[in-house]
Amino acid sequence: MNILEVLTAGQGGQVVANLAQSFGIDRKQAADVLTAVVPELAYNMERQSFNRGGLADLVSVLGQADYSKALAPGAPLTSPGVTDAGIQALDTLLWSKDRSRTVAHRAARVSGVDETLVRQMLPSIAAIVMGGIASKAGGTLSSIASELGAAPVAKAADIGVGDQRPLPIPGERPGLGRSGSPYGDLPDIIRRGGTRIPGGGTSRAPAGPGRGGGTNLPQSGGSLDNIIRDVLGGVVGFQSKSVIGWIIRFILVRWGWNFVQSILRRLLTRR
Repeated sequence: MNILEVLTAGQGGQVVANLAQSFGIDRKQAADVLTAVVPELAYNMERQSFNRGGLADLVSVLGQADYSKALAPGAPLTSPGVTDAGIQALDTLLWSKDRSRTVAHRAARVSGVDETLVRQMLPSIAAIVMGGIASKAGGTLSSIASELGAAPVAKAADIGVGDQRPLPIPGERPGLGRSGSPYGDLPDIIRRGGTRIPGGGTSRAPAGPGRGGGTNLPQSGGSLDNIIRDVLGGVVGFQSKSVIGWIIRFILVRWGWNFVQSILRRLLTRR
């Protein structure tokens, strides 16, 4: 099950209902926008995961807020806290406003929802995606950080769904500060490289309130960055082991179907 399936199947479709209610659209439109945007974010996440710096940034931003609040039943997804947390996630995943506009444009074209509204929805969708990842992988990441002595007794910043409080801006690079992260110094350890996780330990991270859980760790151990990538990939839905493999899949998904459609149109019009 990939992250899109987690979000649309979980909680009886509550995520889709919240998205629709928060932005004044029907559930089908909300589902169409979500279906168009989430794979775009997943592709960028997969691309970043191929280098240690990008992988560390993903873990860092994942620990910056209690994104699970965005998955709560009836969560007001237009609240300043959710929006600010989502913008942090978008800054890490897409890097620029131009890329955000491109994603919004493609999603609007596919879903039929106004592009301006899709742009407004992007931060909320990003927060929802991060909440889905945290719910499945957060416990495993916390366990790895604890095993490495990297995780302080800390709590991710509250995104303030209920009382509309904005998310504090960290002091480091926007969106990537580690203050209050439940993963502590884990992003820095990933960035430095060379760390290995020994095999033979507990293969299943314990679940707990707000920690997620249920992601398997390899019994044989392995390099930290590969294990973290596998943990995130198992939730997000990317499993290719090489940049070339990712490029091939990216081309096939992004342009392959359009190419097939054009060939079919030519064949049909010749008859």
